[in-house]
Order: sequence, then structure tokens, then C-alpha cells
Amino acid sequence: GTPGQANSRAVSNAGPAVEDVQHSPVLPAAAQAAVVRASVEDVDGIGRAELRYRIDPSATYTTLAMRDDGVAPDTVAHDGVFAATIPGQAAGTLVAFYVRAVDLNNATNQFPEEAPTRECLVRFGDTVYPGLFMSMKLWYTAANVSTWANRRNLSNDPLDGTLAYGAFRAIYNIGGRYHSSPFVRVSGDPTYSGGSFTVYVP
Repeated sequence: GTPGQANSRAVSNAGPAVEDVQHSPVLPAAAQAAVVRASVEDVDGIGRAELRYRIDPSATYTTLAMRDDGVAPDTVAHDGVFAATIPGQAAGTLVAFYVRAVDLNNATNQFPEEAPTRECLVRFGDTVYPGLFMSMKLWYTAANVSTWANRRNLSNDPLDGTLAYGAFRAIYNIGGRYHSSPFVRVSGDPTYSGGSFTVYVP
């Protein structure tokens, strides 16, 4: 080791910490807007925070400034929680998004860190299924559904997605794949209702 020396991870100016990203409501109705909030902090101060979203499967992003001035959709001014609104969409529309922040010295960071390879997802018009068991939704981009459908069904490589737990919580960047032996791994994509899945939750 090199006690007292900079290690291989040292940087002269790290970008802002982008944490606690969430959208609400978790299951927006058709045409209902979804507000994305994120906690953004940096010792140098925040220059700007941006929400970048796209309508899947389009690769074109729309960039929105996120606010922390107490003006809607932000609720408390200067608390470090930034907010922006994804406009309401038609039922069945999947929106992929990520949050990018820049400090006052121009260092950047984003959530998810690997964006746009990995993204947060929200689907409009989904509802909670009635019954005794908790309703869960697994959302995947069209690209990942296509990858899933066209690769070997014995692949154990997880594909990035979002898990919606009832109407209470969205968990981004889960990993999903088919589960178990070749006898229960169906061919096709994860929309097939007879599939058996393994889901990795961060």
C-alpha cells in the first residue's frame, strides 16, 4: 500500500452525489404527469440538475431543468431535493429516464451511473391487480426485451429493468433473467406469461 498517498480512485474534483431518485406516482394513470425527484449534493455547490427522458423505443432524449426553488413540482426550496415533471402519456407508454447533475466547477455525475446504458423506467396506465398477493410489475425497455427474446434461453446474464412494488415503490436497475433448468426456461421474451424468472434487486 501507499499510506497517505492518493489511491487509484482519487479525483481532483468529483461530480455531485445523485441519490434517492424516485418518480411519483409509482403507477401514473394514462395522461397523468409523473414527477421525478432526486437528492443532489456537492461540496462545490450545484450548478444545475437535469432530467433526461425518452419515450421508449425512441433514442431521442428530452432534457428538463430540475428545480430546487420551491416552485412546483419542487415542494421545499433549497433542501437539496430537485424535481422535474414527465408529461402524461398514453396508456402503455414506457418512459426511460436518468438524472444528471453538474457542480459549480463543471464536474458531472448521474444516476444511474451507467446511463444511458442503464436507465430508470416508468410505465403509464398500469394498475394494481386485485387479490391477496402483492402486485408487482417488471418493466423492460424494448431493446432489452429484444435482447432477451433473441439470446439463448439458458443465459444467466441479468438484463436491466425496473420493479414496481404495488403502487408504493419503484426499484430501478433490477436484473432479470429466466430461472431454473432447461425444462422450464421457455423460448421468447419476458412478456410470456408461463416463464419462470430470477430477479436481482439492488
